Amino acid sequence: MASEGPLEIRDAATSSRPSLTRLTRSIHLSSLKPVTTAGAVDTLHQKTRHDERRLHIQLLVAVFVWTLLVASILLWSQRSVDSEMLGLARQEAIANFNKDQAFRVWATTHGGVYVPISERTPPSPYLSHIPERDLVTPSGRRLTLMNPAYMLRQMMDDYNELYGVKGRITSLKPLNPRNAPDDWEREALVAFTKGEKERFEVTETGGQAFLRLIRPMPTQEGCLKCHLHQGHKVGDIRGGVGVSVPLAGYLAVGAKRKQSLWAGLSMVWAVGIGGIWLVGKRGRQRILERKGYEGRIWRQANFDALTGLSNRNLFMDRLDRALAYAHRQEHRLALLFIDLDRFKDVNDTLGHTVGDRLLQEAGQRLKACVREMDTVSRLGGDEFTVILPDIAEEISTTLVATNILAILSQPFELDGQEVHLSASIGITIFPQDGEDPGMLLQNADTAMYRAKAEGRNIYRYFTWEMNRAAEGRLFLESALRRALKREELELHYQPILNASGDSLVGAEALIRWESPERGLMGPDEFIPLAEECGLILPLGEWVLQRAAADLAKWDRAGLALSSLSVNVSTLQFRMKGFTNVILELLQSQIHLRSRLFLEITESVFMDERGEPDKCLDRLREQSIRIAIDDFGTGYSSLSYLKRFPVDSIKIDRSFVRDVTDDPENAALCEAIIAMAHHLGIKVVAEGVETVQQWQFLHDGGCDFVQGYLFGRPMPFDAFPAFLKQHLPMEAPVA
Repeated sequence: MASEGPLEIRDAATSSRPSLTRLTRSIHLSSLKPVTTAGAVDTLHQKTRHDERRLHIQLLVAVFVWTLLVASILLWSQRSVDSEMLGLARQEAIANFNKDQAFRVWATTHGGVYVPISERTPPSPYLSHIPERDLVTPSGRRLTLMNPAYMLRQMMDDYNELYGVKGRITSLKPLNPRNAPDDWEREALVAFTKGEKERFEVTETGGQAFLRLIRPMPTQEGCLKCHLHQGHKVGDIRGGVGVSVPLAGYLAVGAKRKQSLWAGLSMVWAVGIGGIWLVGKRGRQRILERKGYEGRIWRQANFDALTGLSNRNLFMDRLDRALAYAHRQEHRLALLFIDLDRFKDVNDTLGHTVGDRLLQEAGQRLKACVREMDTVSRLGGDEFTVILPDIAEEISTTLVATNILAILSQPFELDGQEVHLSASIGITIFPQDGEDPGMLLQNADTAMYRAKAEGRNIYRYFTWEMNRAAEGRLFLESALRRALKREELELHYQPILNASGDSLVGAEALIRWESPERGLMGPDEFIPLAEECGLILPLGEWVLQRAAADLAKWDRAGLALSSLSVNVSTLQFRMKGFTNVILELLQSQIHLRSRLFLEITESVFMDERGEPDKCLDRLREQSIRIAIDDFGTGYSSLSYLKRFPVDSIKIDRSFVRDVTDDPENAALCEAIIAMAHHLGIKVVAEGVETVQQWQFLHDGGCDFVQGYLFGRPMPFDAFPAFLKQHLPMEAPVA
């Protein structure tokens, strides 16, 4: 039934109703704003889209940066290749310059060379001032003096024809107009006069690229033979030697190296892009995995794992939203609290698996009863809620509740078994019953509890009188807890006589509560509450200990009672270790042997997984007697009497009351007595209040009687007087 806490989804087997204290605590916790709301779905989707966009941008940035890096490396490498090729070409130009300079120094040192006069080497008009410019050898050969510059120019022409490397001598004051500098050479020569040592450039001549280099040519002693009249002095920088190296070969080598660079870096770039793609793919997978995880976490936080309905978290959030909307629009809202009747019996008899399937089917049926805008939730156990926002009139809520009761009353087909179920529904209306979600939930639960108390399979609307009753139950629970500590509880004893009414055969211990606020209270007023809130276990233990102590006192007073009956709650009997508790009690209270009767109800036999037959056998082996209390009101079955060890049965007072007026009750009592005797079981009739009832039971063969006709329940101090009047007693019930 109601769950232990607002965030706990209890096992489907749990159906015991919590105390109002726990319910109140649960409601207070439930009224807190849930961490995860229904709007979180959109938030999760938006976050996922945001993460995917961010990943996409990161990948684009990574591709851009990686491409830029590879392109930068490629550009730098290409420039390095170009620089290296230019460096090699420059070294070749310098080598040619050095070679030319060496020849020039040698030729200048010797003052020139005489060569045969030819078309290519006619007498130089620039050496006409030299008397020995022209000579005739004894053999008649005509020779002319060739100065170093002229010889160097011819060598450069030959070198150009052979190797394509051009050489040129120029000067700011050339003797030969052919040696006049162009603009670039002039600029370089002027720079040389200022101390510069070299200049070079890449230029294009005739469609071919050349490295053009020029270095200064200082005036030497031998140069004055031709240039003295120009005012030159030794060491002056008036000219220079230029070398033009063709770059085609170097460019071809550089192009091949660039192709290799392109191929290598393209592969590196592709590998990097592949790595980025893999990282991006993995990143997207992780985003999707996280989305899945977050989605599952969100569903676990907001939906019931068994039925798929919204759980308490989402229910409270939607109730908040529905109330806010109803408040703004001045609409009415209905909240239904639904609890399946006797669901625990299904779990106990058919198992948890069938119980789970029943809850799933019940949830689907509830969804089919409401509109799409309504919310069906499972709070835990067999508790469901329905939010009906925007209801026009109360009759519409009544129709929904009636429909729910009808559809849940239809048989459930589960694993080939037909299961019949009913439900109790509590209804509360906003705003007349409250405006706070926690209060509305509490009020609906209170109304549902009233529906259960009035017979189940009905609905009840909340009233403030119910709330006051619930508050009274809460107060009563607190008082009962204090009563255990303050020893406000006591035992009264009601005698049990033989059917003739002339011999006392035993007594039944009945608990009473002497409440300071409400006076003496019978068990019907507080035992059901004790069972709900878990106090029945300490209460039951207290009853056993006190009954054993009272019996010992009477023994010491010489008033030996043959048998003493103590009621045992079903919850107490099913408690783990209950049998051991009784056996330990027998060891410490030896006088209880063969005298203690444990009265249990038929519901004990419903839990066959707890193996009640084994527990009862162990108890009877230690001379503990077993009686079935309230026989005929529960799940009476001849098979139980045949299978389980029982010493006596007690016919419920509801049958005894009308036994003289109702033929059906009379026939039933006679049938019970006959059936029990056939099985060798004694019969006790409870609630015998008239002589007519006693006479009927006596004539019908009933073994023992108990009721106001023979004695009311008496306090411990008053019971000894009754004992003295009826001793000696017969043997205890066999």
